[in-house]
Amino acid sequence: MKTLFLTALLCCGGQALGSCPEEANDLVPWSSSVTATKNSSITISQPTLLDVSPPELFGITISKGGRLVWSRVGAISLRTHYLRIQGGGELHIGSESCQFDGKARITLLGEPGELDIPSFGEKFIGVEEGGVLELHGKDKLSWTKLSQHAPRYQEEVTEIYNHRDTQVSFRPGMYVYHFREAFNSDFNINTDAGFEYVGRIHRKLNFFSRRKTNAAVADLKNFIEGIPNGDIFAIATQKNFLRRDLTALYTAIDALNNTNSFRTVQKDDAYVAVGKKGFSFYENHDSEISEDRFTEAEVTFSAPEKEREIKVSSKNHLKESQSRIQLLVLNTLLTRPIISVVDDVSSWKTGDKIFITSTDYDWRQVEEFSIVPCDRTDCSTNTVRLNRPIQYDHYGDIYKRVDMRAEVGLMTRHIVIDAEVSKGNSNGGHVKFLKGFGSVRVEGVELSNLGQPLILGRYPLHYHMCEDLANSTLYPIRSYIRRNSIHHNQFRCVTIHGTHNATLTDNVCYDTVGHGFFIEDGGEKDTYIRGNLGLGQRRFRGKTMLDVTGAIPTDAKKGPVTFWVTNPRTTLLNNVAAGGDGIGMWFVYPDIPTGPSHNKNFMAEGEARHTKITKYQNNVHHSYIRAGLFVDNIEQQDLTVKGYNKYNPRLIPTDRSSPRVAAIFEGITAYKNRMQNIWIRGTPIIVRKSSFSDSLIGATLIKESDVWMEFTDNVVVGYSDNTGRPLGIMDRSFPSKPSRPIAGYRILKGPVYVKNSWFGDFESTELYNASAISNRQCAPSLDPQTQVQNLLFGFEDAPGKRFQFHERGDCPDVDAMFTLKDVGNSLTRAEGTRDMTLVTNHPFHTSGECKVRAPWGLAHCPYNYGEIKFMYPSENDLNVYRTDGAIPHAMRDITNKSFLTILGESSAQSRNFQYLALVEEEMPDSVVIRGTSITKSNSFVMALCLPRDAIFKFRYSISKVGRIPVQRVGTRDEVFADATGGKYYFDANVGVVFFKMINDVEYTEGEKSSCPSKHCPMAVIRIDSGTLGDSDCSSRFFNEPSYLQENQGSPSVDSRRIAADSPNPPETMGAGSTYPVSTS
Repeated sequence: MKTLFLTALLCCGGQALGSCPEEANDLVPWSSSVTATKNSSITISQPTLLDVSPPELFGITISKGGRLVWSRVGAISLRTHYLRIQGGGELHIGSESCQFDGKARITLLGEPGELDIPSFGEKFIGVEEGGVLELHGKDKLSWTKLSQHAPRYQEEVTEIYNHRDTQVSFRPGMYVYHFREAFNSDFNINTDAGFEYVGRIHRKLNFFSRRKTNAAVADLKNFIEGIPNGDIFAIATQKNFLRRDLTALYTAIDALNNTNSFRTVQKDDAYVAVGKKGFSFYENHDSEISEDRFTEAEVTFSAPEKEREIKVSSKNHLKESQSRIQLLVLNTLLTRPIISVVDDVSSWKTGDKIFITSTDYDWRQVEEFSIVPCDRTDCSTNTVRLNRPIQYDHYGDIYKRVDMRAEVGLMTRHIVIDAEVSKGNSNGGHVKFLKGFGSVRVEGVELSNLGQPLILGRYPLHYHMCEDLANSTLYPIRSYIRRNSIHHNQFRCVTIHGTHNATLTDNVCYDTVGHGFFIEDGGEKDTYIRGNLGLGQRRFRGKTMLDVTGAIPTDAKKGPVTFWVTNPRTTLLNNVAAGGDGIGMWFVYPDIPTGPSHNKNFMAEGEARHTKITKYQNNVHHSYIRAGLFVDNIEQQDLTVKGYNKYNPRLIPTDRSSPRVAAIFEGITAYKNRMQNIWIRGTPIIVRKSSFSDSLIGATLIKESDVWMEFTDNVVVGYSDNTGRPLGIMDRSFPSKPSRPIAGYRILKGPVYVKNSWFGDFESTELYNASAISNRQCAPSLDPQTQVQNLLFGFEDAPGKRFQFHERGDCPDVDAMFTLKDVGNSLTRAEGTRDMTLVTNHPFHTSGECKVRAPWGLAHCPYNYGEIKFMYPSENDLNVYRTDGAIPHAMRDITNKSFLTILGESSAQSRNFQYLALVEEEMPDSVVIRGTSITKSNSFVMALCLPRDAIFKFRYSISKVGRIPVQRVGTRDEVFADATGGKYYFDANVGVVFFKMINDVEYTEGEKSSCPSKHCPMAVIRIDSGTLGDSDCSSRFFNEPSYLQENQGSPSVDSRRIAADSPNPPETMGAGSTYPVSTS
């Protein structure tokens, strides 16, 4: 290996760069100053203009004083194993004010393990402290959206004529077709044939009999000669067509064109020809047998101004039965379709590579194309013509405020960085920036085949432990990565590692292994991610090893993720996550930063879980398997993810007493994600002005602590008219088996407030059950304050379902805790002024004032409900009775020590509802009873069985108020009259104590809390002595008539058909158009 050094020729340093770096007058041309041989190593230590493509090099080092500048004249490429930019060294391709519009390519070479340069390893472009990397490709629009549907190729529409419809295509011999042009003055380019079929002939020519061969030749000759001048002929040979002398046939072909190659065709060759007789002749002849054991030829006759072409092909396999010919007359408006897009794409040029994203559940319906000229009068700066037919439907509309228009992304750039990777390896190149670099600005670059999943720290673009890029002392020139096309890579797209204030804007990240945009350790603060398009993150197939492989566990399981966000101090604005094997965007924080950031004091322990997300606005998530947006779990130090995220942001994250602040997700658009569109755990959380469609679960919010969540001003759609690729005999695609139920909003943990939102297209069919709102079976930690308000529905209830209750037989106690308060009755459309609450249809929860809506699986009642939690050390079950009505009274056998009570007064006797509770087998010596949703006017009376000989202490308190003075009273009526709490009555004959669960405050308007003003009442009973086994007073209680209340009756049936409110959502709800971005 030869090493060459270029040293400065000037004694006093170089001259300043102009706006175009290649115009600097101190540059020395490479062509006249460097004699480089293959595999030599070059050190650049003076200003040098790369004006030629050098031979393949082993490496280039740009040392202090060295400046390598690309010429924009010609297509210049550099093939090297590494390019190292040391302190004081610089690499320039274009500049910010003089963008590069030539052709530059850097190809990184090498096999795994061939070298290990400190900090970089192998196969890299590396920028050390003080180094400069300035890459500025000419600006091209990174991506746009369709402005109308791009339909898939349909044979019945596109193929005006297909010979397979009328003739077998695998018989050996020769085929000749005759067509006539029919482009009249009133020719309709969309519907008329243009090339009219006249006739055809097929003859077998490999007869043993000369007579039969001569007859076949004569027929073919006569057919060809009978085609009038100006008409069109098409010829194709099929395998083994040749056996005897075909002189007469050769003569007929020569008459079409006397310089043809037909005479040289052998039996296994593929030969086709087409033309206008007397005017043109086009042929193709393939005699080289491929590795797949066939020869293949194709030729086309076109009338481009009429968008018609005749395409004839022959594929001859050594196995005759696998040989075919094909002849098509095509409408080229559909074989080379024109798509319409939102933006001016005049910066995209003929030959550029683009892709159209999937708008279905399968992200692999993304399609790649080359741009071809579009010379029609209906072409414009907002249209693109594609080089081939479209295979899948790509949606191009905003459906009921859900923007499902496919994205169209650019792959081609003027500057290219790629790598050669040998078969069976995954060691792509990588580009890495170290702390203290002089300048790094990368824009308008195409990066492909980069990244190395098996080795830690090797990514296509990688800020490595650079700390604060906003530190103008360390980084006087602000760094950025923008408007790049990063595609078809071995691993990742952009990695932000131990670096704050990184800026990523308008980049495309397409088709990679593992996470795409990757915030690595969780200590990286103030990352700005705007206007990026990411998709095609494929699962890593292999074993991950901590501190060895670049791939981490979530690259292989649960993920991968397009936007991997490990620090809440991140801005995510106007991005699109357009499909992949895992999740679109995942917010998952470690308790303390991982890896090299662990001891850097970037974030205090637990700080992330209490930090508000800087900004999330107007991001799109579609076509993922697990979820579009996922906010949950904790990243562990071994980089696995486990547990709940415990996310509850505060004003001052490091102060646990600081006020809570909401994490706001505004303008989510999520559709066609298989399992769920969004899953967000945390409190307080606001999801607003967002749109959801076409998923098993539209949205789920889960509380992390006893604080609220709000889902407001949103649009939720069941199945839209974006039907996708039909599943089997179905008329649309489905996220899973069609029989699985779908739900728009799923209630899990509360309280959650769903309001000012529109739900549509949840009509159930014979195939599936659909509901706008539903619950999750066996979901604990529900809350009586979970409520809906000001909802609109775009469908009639029955057959559609506004609500559907799901329950499982193995968790009746949990499912029985479900309540949903309908403030204003926009859900139930119940008459009257009292707000309804949905509860399970159990006598314990209902009365004659309730109505059962069987299709929903629930009753709705004009009551408020409270949740009562008993706490005592034993595992003995709790039995609770409602004490109105005839014996047997409504009773629940409770294993989880929680139950619902009706609050307020019963209409029958204008008194509080009363409940009797007993602990089975043995009374604990201490019981704590806590209530939620209880107010001063919404209370109930609790009767608790105690040993008849019990000596006990009773204590009553309200959180944030403290203990309430207690008073033992002489009658039960005094307890019912208690207006402040603290009074109790003990009947030693029955063995029961009565007390009222009441609060000192009411809910204020708009208050969101399990208890008003966080005042929660609590009663405590401590038994000093008594026969604890005497714990069941129920028979004695029910034999005392004065303790029983009047029967409240049974619910009636609600069989109404509830009309739709509005067929379309108001403009004030949902995300609506996500692109172009509004500047208002």
